[in-house]
Amino acid sequence: MPVPGSLKRRPVNENELAELLELQFEIEPLETWAYMRLLEGDDMTLHELALELDVPVSEAQALMERMLSSGLVIRTPGSEPRFTPLHPRMVMTNIFKVYEKRVVDALRDHRATVDRVVNMLIPIYEERKIRAG
Repeated sequence: MPVPGSLKRRPVNENELAELLELQFEIEPLETWAYMRLLEGDDMTLHELALELDVPVSEAQALMERMLSSGLVIRTPGSEPRFTPLHPRMVMTNIFKVYEKRVVDALRDHRATVDRVVNMLIPIYEERKIRAG
C-alpha cells in the first residue's frame, strides 16, 4: 500500500472510468462525469454543474439528489448550495455497499425462488415414487 501523499496524479480516461463503474456497479456515466468535474475543480452550484455537464438544471438537480443519496457528494450550506465530492475511498466504499446490498437482496430472492420451485416439484416427485412402488 502506498504511503499517504506519495500517490502521483496520473491522467484518467474518464470514458473508460465511466464504462468500468457502469459495468461493475451500475453507476450512470453522467454521475461519474459529474463527480470528476467536482473532484478536479471547485465546489459547484446546480447551475454551474448543469453548464459544465451541458444538461438542464432540472437534470443536474435530479443527478445531485441521486449522488447525495448514494454518498458521492455532500451539499455545502450557503445562500446558494454548492456540492463537494467526498474522498474517493469513501465514494467507492459507498458504491460498493449499495452494490453489495443489491447482490445480497438478489441472492435472497433467488433462494426464495429455489425454495418455491422445490416445494412445487416435491409432490410430483413423491407421486412418481408412489406410482412406481
